[in-house]
Amino acid sequence: MPLKIWFNKSFSVTHNLLELIRLGDAGGHLQLLASHSVDTAMARLAADEWFVEPELSGQAYVDWCLQFCAQHKVTLFVPGKAAINIARRLNEFYDLGTRVLLCADVDTLVLLDNKAAFSAAVDQTTTPTAETVEVHDLAEFQAAYADLRQRHTTLCLKPSVSVFGLGFRIIDEAHDALEHILAGQEQMLNLHELTQAMQGKPDFKPSLILMEFLAGEEWSVDCVAEYGELIHAVQRRKSNELSTPQYIDNHPDIAHMTDVLTRQFKLNGLFNIQFRVGERGIRVLEINARPSGGSPVACAAGLNLPFEAVLRALAPETQAILRANAQPMPPLAHGQHIHQTMLPCALAL
Repeated sequence: MPLKIWFNKSFSVTHNLLELIRLGDAGGHLQLLASHSVDTAMARLAADEWFVEPELSGQAYVDWCLQFCAQHKVTLFVPGKAAINIARRLNEFYDLGTRVLLCADVDTLVLLDNKAAFSAAVDQTTTPTAETVEVHDLAEFQAAYADLRQRHTTLCLKPSVSVFGLGFRIIDEAHDALEHILAGQEQMLNLHELTQAMQGKPDFKPSLILMEFLAGEEWSVDCVAEYGELIHAVQRRKSNELSTPQYIDNHPDIAHMTDVLTRQFKLNGLFNIQFRVGERGIRVLEINARPSGGSPVACAAGLNLPFEAVLRALAPETQAILRANAQPMPPLAHGQHIHQTMLPCALAL
């Protein structure tokens, strides 16, 4: 009987993860279930069984997840939506015989969800972040800006809780909003216009983080780990130039910092760590406690990261069976330039 692996509502990369897991499962031992509140979500294309989720939130959604696992005899649950609430009730899933693949324990998930808290928790001597200040109102912003501006040429800000870089802006002291619009500069924001918008706001919810702007190259590192032990890490170096391929790198400093962060936060499963070069060298940006949208690019370099993460979350005797029949995984091929393409396809309803 196939083992049922369930991915609940998450981002569009779920479609790629399912395809890669099926590619690794050459023996056909896994049955891939996926669900989403939108019936036409992309994951439907790659799932063996597809389900539409009810519009629930909070504990009611976790209750539904428990019912789903019991009804469908789920072997492994890989949460996207409500991961923190699910982490708080892990024992209830275990009581059903369902394993749950999470990137960290609940306290760490909460910490990683808040960029200001994460920056404060990182050891700045071994894994330095961009210099960062959390601000809650205009007065705090003005004081922090005056202080940071003494040491850094350009500053930026973003919400303390966000995904995909939503809300990120580079602060400009010389050009107004219209000039940025005409120049096609979507991420630029005039300082005076920003402070004007902040006036009359008693506090910012969520808070904002003001930080030095890191203008150099970026590394997005897709990782598989087991409770703090780093198993695989693929460094994708990204240029600031648009439409350029990503480079599969092997930078020793990135490798070291990735290992240190994995151990510090006891990271697990499939996750992503971001780095970028600033005026003072390479800095940690954030840890994403989920697969990144670019993880399929990393897998094109040879490693099937989602299959490996799922495999390691299963019972040892099950792992042995799957490994005996799995498609062989070649060694990681550094030095490749890889583009990610998108192919249109029709969804049969």
